[in-house]
Amino acid sequence: MTPLRIVRKSMGEILMERKIITREQLDIALDEHKHKGGYLSQHLIALGFATELDIAVCLSNQYNFAYLPLSNYSIPTDILNIIPLKWIRIYTLLPVDRLGNVLSVSMADPLNEGVIQMLHQITNCEIQVFISTYSELSDAINAYFGVQLKDLKDAYLDTQDLGKIKTSDEFIRTKSYGGQERRQYVRVNKELEISYYFHEKTFKAKTKNISYGGIFFISSSFIPVDTNLACKIFLKEKQPPIDVVINILRIQSRAEGDAETGEEKPGEGYDVVGIFDFITSEDRALLVSFLKENIP
Repeated sequence: MTPLRIVRKSMGEILMERKIITREQLDIALDEHKHKGGYLSQHLIALGFATELDIAVCLSNQYNFAYLPLSNYSIPTDILNIIPLKWIRIYTLLPVDRLGNVLSVSMADPLNEGVIQMLHQITNCEIQVFISTYSELSDAINAYFGVQLKDLKDAYLDTQDLGKIKTSDEFIRTKSYGGQERRQYVRVNKELEISYYFHEKTFKAKTKNISYGGIFFISSSFIPVDTNLACKIFLKEKQPPIDVVINILRIQSRAEGDAETGEEKPGEGYDVVGIFDFITSEDRALLVSFLKENIP
């Protein structure tokens, strides 16, 4: 179920009307958004101009989402188990109630329609979206899944590996890309099978290379830049795939040239370059192990 979009005013206008930010602060955040991408809300929060709650209330007014204060709710175990924990962690969301075939889900990023479509596919339910802050959701997830999360976080990464991972917890949606810095990651030229969910369909593709930061793969379908894809990467035979969220940075027709090298070449489909927008610590450990084994 796609959420009802009723855009009454822009986020900046609403925040200024409520005297949360000034015109000057909005201009600074807009300049950051222009040069670094992501969401305007991310930069407002990172700059200290607005809080997560300010943004949640603003989104509620702007897009007609109902704000849900999670501290007021006690979610039954059978409801919590409707969505796999891995996806709850990756997308920072929680199922909160179910009435017939309608599942109510609270999200920090309620504008991600791809996630809503994916939840519909996983649960076979219509999805009713509510909004909560990232901190509220993180606290609730830790409270409900504390023991399970501890087990998931035991995966070992050494100091060198951790130095290659760049995430930003201050953002409602993490965003690790920072321009040309992605070039620092060591790439392994390896053809790996992947599958991803896009426009209510599951597609299969193969990588051309993979790194700590992301993947370069060939797709039969066009994927708009800045799309977030839930993707499974099959690193090894007889091993479960890792689950990642990939943010698409570049896409180019194979008839036009290679998106990574710029070399002209014939071919069908698209060369797609994406970075890991989110990957759990246990799946990152599996990726690290795989890359160490295959880096020359």
